[in-house]
Amino acid sequence: MIENKEKYKKIDPKIVAYIAGGAVVGGILGYIINKVGFKNVAKLLKDKNIISSNVGDFFENFDFKSCMSKNTKDLEDIGED
Repeated sequence: MIENKEKYKKIDPKIVAYIAGGAVVGGILGYIINKVGFKNVAKLLKDKNIISSNVGDFFENFDFKSCMSKNTKDLEDIGED
């Protein structure tokens, strides 16, 4: 039994902390996006020039219920900047 324990490496606590921290941050961001609305978050990111205007327009015109863009030229416009 003791020989088997020596073969296995111990898990670095930093890795566990990174995974737990990422889960917490992801949960908080998901909650905020759910409360504020995805389109409002995309509009804010577009207004602050964090994402390009073409990508921001794509999100504003996106229909989440059908998972299709209302404007068929959006996919062509994403590559242009």
